[in-house]
Amino acid sequence: MLKITADTNTLISAATAKGKEFELLKFAYEGKIELVLSPSILKEFREVISRAKFGFSEQQVSNVFKQIINITTIVTPSIKLDVVKEDPSDNKILECAETGKVDYIVSGDNHLLKLKKYGNIKIIKTFEMLKIIRSNS
Repeated sequence: MLKITADTNTLISAATAKGKEFELLKFAYEGKIELVLSPSILKEFREVISRAKFGFSEQQVSNVFKQIINITTIVTPSIKLDVVKEDPSDNKILECAETGKVDYIVSGDNHLLKLKKYGNIKIIKTFEMLKIIRSNS
């Protein structure tokens, strides 16, 4: 089974619209991929999704958060990386992916996408990941 780490923006998009990112998480829910996240990614997701601009009540935030946790393998990185110089907070995505030994990082973040790869981990956009999942089904 393919293992992926999704960045915070991908998770936010999945929670706020029924588009490609939502479809990606649906594959995790169906057990077709393994979604690997870390406590720091989940914390950032909860902070961002709680912002007033998204219009979620505290109950809705809590429900979305629980749904994501239910389809996630949580790993706690023991490594600290300094790969993404332009936006050091993006390093937590790489740390999670490395610790979880994932196959792909799914991101819309240009700092991460620009890397294309980290070790053996490919960094791709959601639509590319969906193509790969469908071709493996």
